[in-house]
Amino acid sequence: MTNTPTPSLVNIPAQRRSRRRSQPQPPVPGDWSSWYLTDEDDMGQSFEQMDSVALLLSSLEHLIEQRQWADVVAGTDIFFAWIETKHLVRISPDVFLMPWRSDRPRPTSIQTWRRGHNPPSIAIEIVSEDWRKDYEELPPKYEQLDVEELFIYDPEGAARASTPGIKPPRGARRYAIQRFARDEQGQWVRTHAGDGACWSSVLEVHLVIVDTEQGPRPRLSFDPSGCELVPTVAEHERCLKEAERERAEAADQRAEVERERAEHERRLKEAADQRAEVERERAEAAEQRSAALEAELAALRAALRARGPDPEDTSSE
Repeated sequence: MTNTPTPSLVNIPAQRRSRRRSQPQPPVPGDWSSWYLTDEDDMGQSFEQMDSVALLLSSLEHLIEQRQWADVVAGTDIFFAWIETKHLVRISPDVFLMPWRSDRPRPTSIQTWRRGHNPPSIAIEIVSEDWRKDYEELPPKYEQLDVEELFIYDPEGAARASTPGIKPPRGARRYAIQRFARDEQGQWVRTHAGDGACWSSVLEVHLVIVDTEQGPRPRLSFDPSGCELVPTVAEHERCLKEAERERAEAADQRAEVERERAEHERRLKEAADQRAEVERERAEAAEQRSAALEAELAALRAALRARGPDPEDTSSE
């Protein structure tokens, strides 16, 4: 999959909501009190939940930067309310992506009846200990909120799926990943419930489960096998530092090779200079010997001439 820049997501939810509004809305509960959520009701998270949220949120932030999406923001634990007369009917996604103009300060809460306040394009929920309540209540709440796409990740379901031979108890089927979205008729339906990877039409990546030393964790991935994970910001920075370190090492190796090559050439030049010096000295010695021999021969000839003719030499008679 090529990671080419993708147009801003800011208008996508509005366009799809305009289509949805023509569809019959889900039944409105007669008593909203069970859906009220106050600041005190926003329960704390387990370490596993916090770790999963941190991984998904950081990967989502990197994906936004990588694809150059404009006017969107990723976040966690922000209240979304959608009924103007009931401000406490709200929900706080574990991880979400929503349209938000970059020139506006990030909100502390969203009230969808206000101008510029939109529901999330995608929400990801990590199931808590009260998993039955999450299974039953999360989908209709997000249906009411009019979210584009909802994923529910169940750590217990993922742990059972990653442990061979462990079967869920009868009547208590738990799934590692569930996905909810609207079908072509605008109906809110569950499109995936299982242990394998699931495609996100909003993010255009897969939600997968990877095994870590701390246990299974949800991750965003460009491929369904989880071999090409969307890195977190920290992982991306480590990759950049590792790439920079490798480039520095390669540069050092090239410099070392160049130094050794220059040293080798210097030694070759020294050897050539030494050979030339030897040849020069040999030539000078030969010239000196030749000159000495010529001088000795000249001296002999002079001595012979000084002695006069040899009486025994009859060659001239």
